[in-house]
Amino acid sequence: MYRFYQFWINTDDRDVIRYLRFFTFLDRSAISALEQQHQADPGARAPHRALAQAVTELIHGPDATLEAKRASAILFGGELDGVSESTFNEIVGEVPGATLECSRLTTPAGGGGGLPLVELLVHSGLCPSKGQARKDMEAGGIYVNNRRETSPQRAVTMSDLLFGKHLLLRKGKKNYVVVTAA
Repeated sequence: MYRFYQFWINTDDRDVIRYLRFFTFLDRSAISALEQQHQADPGARAPHRALAQAVTELIHGPDATLEAKRASAILFGGELDGVSESTFNEIVGEVPGATLECSRLTTPAGGGGGLPLVELLVHSGLCPSKGQARKDMEAGGIYVNNRRETSPQRAVTMSDLLFGKHLLLRKGKKNYVVVTAA
């Protein structure tokens, strides 16, 4: 559902109003209001969201639409609290992935348990070196499960895993990796 929803979200600005007329059952006044909103603030993408919601709901139903919207929000920095495993699995298929042995998350590292986050960032490919990982963390650009991490001493443990197997890492706004513990 996520890909379907995103297809409509990514509609070209020049086409979105025409597509609203062709592919939705919104009335003329609603489409006109969306067109005015778009002219006033194209960055808000109100007609794109309306188009994606209407078409996804029409084809896949309201529950699938909610899951697709939730997955989309997560990939743009939204909270993971309360996310279902099926919604998260939509994300897993959309971002690069890496695997990690579970034992690396339980092995003592630096006197405590777990794997140092700087090592995991290098392992996942988000950072080219531990030094760069530390710099990125100190600058506030690293997120674990969409929560900012600034401590280079941070270790990742089994308790950080979502659904007992996944970890969502992000660098900056758009660089994601899902690490799966096997």
